Amino acid sequence: MKRKVVLFITCIVFLAVILSGMFFLWPGLQKESLPNNKVTERVETASNDAHVKVSLLPFADFSEKEAARLKQDLEKHLSVLVGDVVLEFEVLPNKPLAAEWKNNAGTRYRADKMINALAKDANKRHIIIALTHKDISVPYKGKADWGVLGLSLIPKKACVVSTFRVKNRKDLWKVVSHEFIHTCFEYQHCPDNNPKCLMKDAKGHADFSNKSTLCEKCSKRYAKAFTGIAK
Repeated sequence: MKRKVVLFITCIVFLAVILSGMFFLWPGLQKESLPNNKVTERVETASNDAHVKVSLLPFADFSEKEAARLKQDLEKHLSVLVGDVVLEFEVLPNKPLAAEWKNNAGTRYRADKMINALAKDANKRHIIIALTHKDISVPYKGKADWGVLGLSLIPKKACVVSTFRVKNRKDLWKVVSHEFIHTCFEYQHCPDNNPKCLMKDAKGHADFSNKSTLCEKCSKRYAKAFTGIAK
């Protein structure tokens, strides 16, 4: 009988020691888990800060179906090029080209006028890319009406791309990516003028056939350009 009593008391004491130890250790365990929670919060915040919505806006005879195909190409290629930023693409309903955007001769549409109109609805978290098959132009090299593939006007958050001068339609995503990086990151042209870099300055003679990515220097520099935009 005495042995049972002793054994019972021993068990009670043993359980009391274990429970008291857990009581004192529990706050420490909670503190150790806190940094992980903070890391998660920082990651989520970073993801939110680096999120940009990209609206593809087709004009005139550039169909929404074509814009949807371009969207797939951009999701496949551009999203990889700017991996530090989460891009959310959408295709907006087709719109007519405004008559006031035409040049004086009525033969082309002024890309700068288009951007000025669209930029009112754009911001650093929402980039609008106008798409058209019509010829577009801008004052350049002393000429009032220079035909171009695309145009961006830093720091405005809208840009324009035309297929009129794109030799191979498979290169359209490259032209769009070029203008997007100008527009979103406020990034200039490739400092090394690398012939294989997507950000090489066309200098009036654009050729994207041998370009598919950013050079090493531009890959590092565009991310720095985004630092101010993410805030």
